[in-house]
Amino acid sequence: MKILKLISAILAMVILFAFASCAKPEGGENATEKPTEKAVATDAPTSAPTQAPTQAPTEAPTEAPTQAPTEVPTEVPNTKLLIPYVTKGLVALYEGNYNTEEGQNKESTTWQDLSGNGNDIVDIKLGDKTYWTDEGLYVDNVKIVLPASIPELINSDEYTVEFCITGLVVDGSNFATFLNSDTNDNFALFIRQADNSLEFKSNTAIGARPKMIGEARELCETSTIAVTFSSLDTVELFFNGEFQDSVDAPENTAMQGNFFIGHPASDKAYHGVITGIRFYNRVLSEKELAANYKALGTVQANPNYQPEG
Repeated sequence: MKILKLISAILAMVILFAFASCAKPEGGENATEKPTEKAVATDAPTSAPTQAPTQAPTEAPTEAPTQAPTEVPTEVPNTKLLIPYVTKGLVALYEGNYNTEEGQNKESTTWQDLSGNGNDIVDIKLGDKTYWTDEGLYVDNVKIVLPASIPELINSDEYTVEFCITGLVVDGSNFATFLNSDTNDNFALFIRQADNSLEFKSNTAIGARPKMIGEARELCETSTIAVTFSSLDTVELFFNGEFQDSVDAPENTAMQGNFFIGHPASDKAYHGVITGIRFYNRVLSEKELAANYKALGTVQANPNYQPEG
């Protein structure tokens, strides 16, 4: 009897373990499936933040800056000529290879002012010592007087003068005077033979003038020389657009008499082709003078010019 009871107890325990082992897989599957269903929530944060920030910044900044600056320079003014030089404060413009508003006229006795201000150089006596080339006006130890409006400018509080020449040969025993006033010599732009220097006199004494010392004859053979004057401030000398020297300025230049290019005097004469002269009623900056130097000889007719009326 005891043996039978023991066997019955063992059988009962086996049956209980069998039921228990069958129930575990159901519980295990439920536990593993629930976390995998929640994985759907991980898709939402990864897609939303990656799209919005990458599109907005790449479109707005790339279009705006490329349009505004490119449109303004392409506008061409409705003028008969396209002037490549600085025009602010321009009083007179004499272009060597474009001596009239219609272009180069080698028979013209007038060197037209292309600034539009009417400051023409008139009554030029053409001949062996004065004639037009493709580059400008050839002068050989002669005097050509500029209009009266130019001395008025030189006697004002501010001015800039640019003088361009090529093929220069110095004939004067003491100087080669490019621009001069004939009554008091208060304005003189010249080469001094003694020390081969370029010098500018504007009612200033020797030793108080801007100079470019050494090799002036050689360097000026083809060159653009510029001077600026500002009353009681500075007088400056530039060569081919680059600053050379400055001194204190007097109250005014106080020039008297005619103002002229070329020189007939044996001690101040020279010959060569004047390729351009420009006058301004203000002091140009070094950057502006450098730009003018590079623009020499590039005046041209405006193909899109439409006369008014």
